[in-house]
Amino acid sequence: MKNNSVQQPNLASSDRNDILAYLKHIIKDELKENACNVYLFGSWARNEEKRTSDIDIAIDSKNILSEKCWVEISERIEESYLPYRVDIINLSNTSEAIKEKVMKEGILWKD
Repeated sequence: MKNNSVQQPNLASSDRNDILAYLKHIIKDELKENACNVYLFGSWARNEEKRTSDIDIAIDSKNILSEKCWVEISERIEESYLPYRVDIINLSNTSEAIKEKVMKEGILWKD
């Protein structure tokens, strides 16, 4: 059973911190049984997002995450009514250039 202790933000009045906290909660809740580092990167990490910006997330897992885990993360985000598109990448399956970008500008989400 998933932890639903963090309520979905009121999107009419939510600010970026509420949105990011809610997204972080969803992702961390889904990954709680896996040893992973989760990074926010791109325009949201640089505090340069616009209304049309997506939220870029990178997951660096110590072990291979199952397809079921990826699907559950995606479904929880889709069902959350967040007003932004969320792009999630698996750092183990991406180019060195993207990995370098994430490590350079990414913000590690800690508990």
